Amino acid sequence: MVKIRHLCLLCLTLFVVFAAGCTTTEEIAPPAPVGAEELTFITEEYPPFNYIEDGVVKGISVDILLGTLEEMGSPVARDQIRVMPWNIAYETALSEKNAVLLTTIRSPEREELFKWVGPFVSVAYGLFGEVHEEFEISTADDLKKYRIGVVKDDYAGILLKESGVSESDIIEADDVPTLISLLHDGTIDLFCYGDFAGRYFIEKATGNPDNYGIIYRFEADDVYFAFNRETPNSLVEAFQESLDTLRYQPDETGITEYQRILYSYMGVSYLPDPPVTREEVIGLVEMTVDAIEKDTPGTLARINAGEHPFWDRENRALYVFVYDTNVTIVAEADNPRLIGVNMRGKTDIAGTAFRDQITDIALAEGSGWVDYVWMIPEKNGIYHKSAYFKLIEGSDTNQYIVISGLYTANPNPAHQD
Repeated sequence: MVKIRHLCLLCLTLFVVFAAGCTTTEEIAPPAPVGAEELTFITEEYPPFNYIEDGVVKGISVDILLGTLEEMGSPVARDQIRVMPWNIAYETALSEKNAVLLTTIRSPEREELFKWVGPFVSVAYGLFGEVHEEFEISTADDLKKYRIGVVKDDYAGILLKESGVSESDIIEADDVPTLISLLHDGTIDLFCYGDFAGRYFIEKATGNPDNYGIIYRFEADDVYFAFNRETPNSLVEAFQESLDTLRYQPDETGITEYQRILYSYMGVSYLPDPPVTREEVIGLVEMTVDAIEKDTPGTLARINAGEHPFWDRENRALYVFVYDTNVTIVAEADNPRLIGVNMRGKTDIAGTAFRDQITDIALAEGSGWVDYVWMIPEKNGIYHKSAYFKLIEGSDTNQYIVISGLYTANPNPAHQD
């Protein structure tokens, strides 16, 4: 009986303690949310994406990062970005909570190791050569005929070996300026490096990039910001939303901050082997004209929904957009953020008011072509572009300008960059 009384007393005591805990007015505070200011940003040196110049960290990726954080309302200073060798940066991002690794290729092997934001740029390796030389390269198998320079321990060496190039024909150097010297004195025929980075070093080393071009390109890989797995999803999602705004939302001048960043580092390029022809552009405009003349509201709605064929499902580079005669975008298959935006007086990144030109020529002559420069979201660069347009009257009796465009190849075939 004594043991039973003791057991009952113990149970009663535990009940009182538990009840007191349940009825207390003091609540356990939830963990404080993690803000962007608590993230740690790390990267390597890889011009022009991220590098140090005069003690200041710069580059395309760096500026896109800072612009995205500014858009989020959580700006950080450049000196908060830590620069270290790639292998140390990679291991730090894997192990350090809330770490963010810049300029990271998203591959199947890495997919579950990080949380990803992007893409925001792409990295493709190319073979650089002097444009006055003649090269016969149509497939990777043709590379075996040439002596090709690479930076020591760079991925280019692996890429060339996988393509069948003999190790004896792969010449290593410490940096790209040395490769350019070897190319100039005939020690090598070509050098292999990232396309953006290669152009950057050529411009910096020679001051005349037109003497060099990309003779052969390998497939591009998309680049992302890689977040440590413990970073809260809400923060990663907010970062992605702000990055998208930076890339696609133009300001009052008609230009996105993303375009400014790319243009400031890379200038304007021609697109090798454009995926759209002038005939396809004219055909899409004529088809859209016919549809708007028959059913304006329905056709504009289908364009804004990105429906095929107004945004070609087989060739996403082929799409149509429509202005009214006041230079307001009334339909846009590729970027619905622009619908309803008045573009009068707004220019491309090079300062060309191409929308005004399109409208003026359409009103005066009915149709025509206008050249300008624009970005390619999938390739993350600024490229020469040409648009065909036609003035029509819709089924609602209003006038519209139907437009489609294509990125253009270099008019000098010898220079493929």
